[in-house]
Amino acid sequence: MEPIIQLKNITYVYEDETEPVLRDISLDIYEGEFVLIVGPSGCGKSTLCQTFNGIIPNVLEGEIGGSITVDKKDVLQLELKDLSTSMGLVFQDPDAQLCNIYVEDEVAFAPENLKVDPEEIHRRIKDSLQKVGMSGFEDRKVFELSGGQKQKVGIASVLSMKPKILVLDNATANLDPQATKDIFDLLQLLHQNYGHTIIVVENKIDDIMHLVERVVVMDQGKIIHNTTPRDILEHSMDELLGMGVWVPEISELAQHLKAEGYQFGQFPISVEEAVSELEGRWSFSMDKVPDVLSSSFLQEEAIRVKNLSYHYPNGTRALNNVNFTIKKGDFVAILGTNGSGKTTLVKHLMGIIKPPKGKVYLKGKDTCKRNLLSMTDDIGYVFQNPEHQFVADNVFEETIYSLRVKHQLDQQDELPEEIINQGIKALKQIKLFDQKDKHPFMLSGGEKRRLSVVASLILGQDIVILDEPTTGQDYASASKLLELCAELQEQGKTVIMITHDIRLVCKWASSALVMHQGELIFDGSVKSLFMHEEVLEKASLIEPPISQLTKKLQPAWRNEAIITIDEFLAERERVKQVL
Repeated sequence: MEPIIQLKNITYVYEDETEPVLRDISLDIYEGEFVLIVGPSGCGKSTLCQTFNGIIPNVLEGEIGGSITVDKKDVLQLELKDLSTSMGLVFQDPDAQLCNIYVEDEVAFAPENLKVDPEEIHRRIKDSLQKVGMSGFEDRKVFELSGGQKQKVGIASVLSMKPKILVLDNATANLDPQATKDIFDLLQLLHQNYGHTIIVVENKIDDIMHLVERVVVMDQGKIIHNTTPRDILEHSMDELLGMGVWVPEISELAQHLKAEGYQFGQFPISVEEAVSELEGRWSFSMDKVPDVLSSSFLQEEAIRVKNLSYHYPNGTRALNNVNFTIKKGDFVAILGTNGSGKTTLVKHLMGIIKPPKGKVYLKGKDTCKRNLLSMTDDIGYVFQNPEHQFVADNVFEETIYSLRVKHQLDQQDELPEEIINQGIKALKQIKLFDQKDKHPFMLSGGEKRRLSVVASLILGQDIVILDEPTTGQDYASASKLLELCAELQEQGKTVIMITHDIRLVCKWASSALVMHQGELIFDGSVKSLFMHEEVLEKASLIEPPISQLTKKLQPAWRNEAIITIDEFLAERERVKQVL
C-alpha cells in the first residue's frame, strides 16, 4: 500500500540559522493510521508537522532538502492552499486560529475561501459540528465558549475542508483535564468511525497512548524510534525518561514491578490493562491514614481569604464568598476548569485586583491599602507565558531587574557587588549562568520558565505564585521547575500553583483548592481530594491513573487515595503482599 504521507531524507534549516532542526528524516504514514509523535522540547516535532502541510517552506522560509509527498501531491512544488483539502493542522492555542465572531461563520470560513458551493458549505457546517459534538452551537459567539469548546470548533473548521489527514500540535496544552479527555475521545471517534488519518504531537500521554497505533520518537532532529506503543514502553522506557519525555504513569509503574520480578502476561499501557494484570493478586491496607503536615513551617499563616466575592464590570460573577487559609511553607495547587475563577482569585492575592477591606490578609495583615508594588516585596508572581514578563536584553539583567527597581538604579548606573553576586548565585541555582549573556527569548521553553521564576523571586519573597507553569513543557523541563519549587518550599517559602496537570499536583503539591463557577468547593490535602467523587465530577478533574488503579483493585477504601508510583510501591512493601 502506498503511504498517504511520505518523507524522504528531509533536512531543514530555518532562515538565519546554521544548524538543521530536521536531519535526514524519512517517514511513511499510511491512510487511516493514528500516530503519536513524542520527543523532548526542541527536538523538531512541530517543525516536522509543518512540513506535512507546506507551512515549511511556503510560510516559514529556510533551506530544505529531500522530498515530501502528501496524498500523492508533491508538497515542495505546491502552494499552501493546494494542500488544504488533504490535511488540516490544529494548533496549541485555539484563539490563535479562530478569526470569526460566530461558530457557524468560523466553520464556514475555509470552504468559503475555497469557493465551495453554498449548499455544500451548509452541509459541511452541520456535518463538522455534529462530528465534534457541537451541534446547536452555530449561533454561539466563539469568544463565549470554553477552551475545550473552542478547540472543538477549531477541529470542526478543519473538518469542513474535508481533509483526509488531521494533525494536532499540542492541541490540548491549554485545556483542563476533562476537556483534554474529550478531545482525545473525539480523535478516537474520527479515527475509528470516519477513517481519518490522525497525527498528534502531545505531552499529555496518559489518556492517549493506548488509543494510538504507532509512536514516532524524535531527538535532536532525528527519528530514533518508530514502533508500537507497547513495544516502545516495554523496551525503551528508561531511554524515554532519560530524554525527558512523558510516559504513561501506569506503564512506568509496570516497569518498576517488572524490575522487581513481576511477570506480566501483557505489558500494560492503560489503567484497564493494569487492572486485568494485577486483579486478584494485590491488596492494600484498610487503615485510616492520619493527616500529617509535612513541614515544620505550617503553623504560621501566610494568606487568609475571608468571604471574598467579585463581579467584573460587565456583571460576570467571578468569585462568590470564598474562604480559606494557606499556611507558611505549604505547596498549594489551585485547580478547576477554565473560567472557574482561579486567575481572578490569584489576582486578588497579588493585589492586581485590589481586594476590599477585611477580605485578604497577608501574614495576618489586611492588604486592602497596599499597592501592587509593595505586594511584590512579599509575593513573586510568575506569568503563564514567560515572554510576557521579560523586560531586559540579556539573561543576567533579567534576573536582577527587580533589584535595580528596588534600589532605583538606572541601566547606566554601576551595579553594587552585592547585587551582582545575588544574580550570579540565582543563575547558578537554575543552571543558566553559562547563558547569562543570551537574550531571554533565545532560551528554550524550560529555561525561560526557570528564568521567570528566579527573576520573580530575586527579592527573596516568602510566597511564589505560578500560573500554569508547566504548560506545553516536556517531562524534564517540568520536573526541573517543580524541583526548584520544592527547594523553595524546603526553605520555608509558600508555593501556590495554578495548574491543570494532575500528575504534577499528585507528585509535588500537599494541599489543593478547587474552584467551580467562582466558588471554592474543596479545601484540603491532595490525597483526600481524590476521595471526593462529587468534587472531581463538578470540577471536571480526571483522577490520576495510580488512584484509579488502586480503587479498582480494592474498591473498599481508606480516607486517602494512593496517588503516586512511590506510594503504590511503598504500600506494597507495607502490607508485605507476595505476588
